[in-house]
Amino acid sequence: MHEHPRCDHCEEECAPEELVILAQPAGHGELICGRCIEIMFRREIAKLPREN
Repeated sequence: MHEHPRCDHCEEECAPEELVILAQPAGHGELICGRCIEIMFRREIAKLPREN
């Protein structure tokens, strides 16, 4: 049985096409799934100053 690779952030099994390599400056070549990328973006956006 073939095991799917795991996301280095959430450690969930993902299909290879669901993973990308997170390169510098955000990462060091680790695999990350789309869900974790979205979470990371949302956290960074929440840190931005809000202007009315």
